[in-house]
Amino acid sequence: MDGSGVPRTVAERLYYDLDAALEFQAVVTGLRSGGREGGSDGQGKPLWHLALDRTAFYPAGGGQPWDQGLLLATLPNAETLRVEVERVEEDAAGQVWHAVWEPVAVGAPVLGRVDAERRMDHAQQHSGQHLLSAMFLRELGLPTVSFHLGAQSVTIDLKAEMICPEDLARVEDAVNRVIFEDRRMLSRWVEREEAEQMLARGELRKLPERAGPIRIVQMEGVESNACGGTHVRSTGAIGGLLVRRVEKVRQGQRVEFCCGLRAVRAARSDLARLRESGALLSVGPAELAGRVAGLMEDRKQRAKERKLLERQIKELEDRLRASSQQRRRGDEGSEQG
Repeated sequence: MDGSGVPRTVAERLYYDLDAALEFQAVVTGLRSGGREGGSDGQGKPLWHLALDRTAFYPAGGGQPWDQGLLLATLPNAETLRVEVERVEEDAAGQVWHAVWEPVAVGAPVLGRVDAERRMDHAQQHSGQHLLSAMFLRELGLPTVSFHLGAQSVTIDLKAEMICPEDLARVEDAVNRVIFEDRRMLSRWVEREEAEQMLARGELRKLPERAGPIRIVQMEGVESNACGGTHVRSTGAIGGLLVRRVEKVRQGQRVEFCCGLRAVRAARSDLARLRESGALLSVGPAELAGRVAGLMEDRKQRAKERKLLERQIKELEDRLRASSQQRRRGDEGSEQG
């Protein structure tokens, strides 16, 4: 570890600092071909991978997607090359590679700019996941076994047989109370031995299976986690958490949720759908459930009436058939006489 307490890596990871700027200066230290993409015949656009001596771009990992943004490279003729960062990945040696569509020579200085909206979205969802998992554990004793942050949905899988609506609401309320309290989030590095001691004391739920220093992300007064992802500076920046649905999966219960602007957009979309549905039935969103319940009850009643009519029709057909057969036998008897 260096004097700042951050371990030395192949590239300096600026995103580990929760207060780090999203714009940074760096130098290209590696360049390799990334093959071709965008063509089914293998003749697509060539992709390149750049390594930098320092980066604020988060590479995919831990259930969290990568950052995107721009690299502005200064060329030998003093011109500036604008390069979009499509993906960011970490290799087995710990090097961070930035996938771009234009090669930049080793030694070239670059200005990196991380997409701030994408970063904040991921930091909100990831921090919200930490808090939601902590509240499920505290309120219901349910541990989280996996986490996935996608472009459209965010989920955690809980080791649970079922979660009743009342318990779910209690956890959601507990989460949002902590968000409103705006508790600080802190990160620090500890040696493996200290992290194992924290685990033994119950201060951590689990540790990654690797040697070397461990990054601890602490939500003040709530929990500490061994985590290398990006997070907000305080719980208030999560901006609110909304549970979307719960479904049964092989390993337990899957909870889908969203935070911050995702939660606002999801609520706005849900309300728009309710209004559209209500307009079709000439009622407002508040009356929609009652109207649908009435229609379903009416449908059940009509189904009962239809079955009754079908049974009456069948009985009438049976009587007519029996009467016809009786007349036929009578006619046959008259002819023989």
